[in-house]
Amino acid sequence: MTIDINQLKEEGLEAFANQNYQQAISLLNEVYENERTFTNNQLFAKALKENGQIDSALTIAQEYVGEYLGKKEDYQFYFDLCLAAGYFIMARRMAMESIFTEDRDERLLQIHEAEELAWEERAADIQKTHRQFKHLAGYDVLTQQQIYQDAQTLPVEEFVDAANTVLLDPDCMPIIRVSILTDIQCLELHRKVKYLYIDGKEYTTILCEQPKPLRDDVYFEARDYLSETVGQEDPVANQMLQEQLRLEMNVLFPQLERVTDPIAWIQADIAMINGQRILNAHRESVEQAAIHDFTHRLLSEMGAL
Repeated sequence: MTIDINQLKEEGLEAFANQNYQQAISLLNEVYENERTFTNNQLFAKALKENGQIDSALTIAQEYVGEYLGKKEDYQFYFDLCLAAGYFIMARRMAMESIFTEDRDERLLQIHEAEELAWEERAADIQKTHRQFKHLAGYDVLTQQQIYQDAQTLPVEEFVDAANTVLLDPDCMPIIRVSILTDIQCLELHRKVKYLYIDGKEYTTILCEQPKPLRDDVYFEARDYLSETVGQEDPVANQMLQEQLRLEMNVLFPQLERVTDPIAWIQADIAMINGQRILNAHRESVEQAAIHDFTHRLLSEMGAL
């Protein structure tokens, strides 16, 4: 039996207009399952939101998060979803990174007010999540991942307070430390942060003053060299190595400057994949080779290599 998507969509929109949100969800879900587009995603997410299924609406909308950030009305819808679901870290990131800078102060005020309301309505939950996040390393791997996800619903100050402890704990999963560093960078708080780096040493920096991993000149040079040398000859290997490079850059943050020769870095990665050294290749410095080794060890622990 052929499904008439346009007919389903019309019926779904009519149900939505009549505030019959449960029926609208059923119809627009079927539309989205058969025709996955941004427009259909938004229609389905809006029906879920109006029916009070905020978390589900946000989960669906996340599938097209990039598209939601392009137009102001779409951005507003996604931002409102984050606030309604209590995802304050994402909401703050959106406010600081938005191209609609004229509304930034208003967005930050909205976040502050939503955080105050959250304290009134679920103070015990916030305190519990904050406590678990602060002592994250005391839990097993799967629980650490869940606690980190739950911490995204903490008010910004509570998230950062707990994160300051986690970033110095050697027993925290390295991938979570990497994610937290990126989170704090995007919050743009302009505060000094101490963290344990992949070389096992402690450092202090202001994270938002560091270039984002995939916007750094080191990444651009490495990416372009990889495309030029491997891209045309072996597209599959190029895709795999490009993904590995992106992971490496994120793991290296916030010390990408330790890659002093991006070409030597890529050549070493290619040699590792091929099992033999490239003829006349650049030789990595002792310092770069060491940080490259730390990076690969961490990625191996993550199962990414």
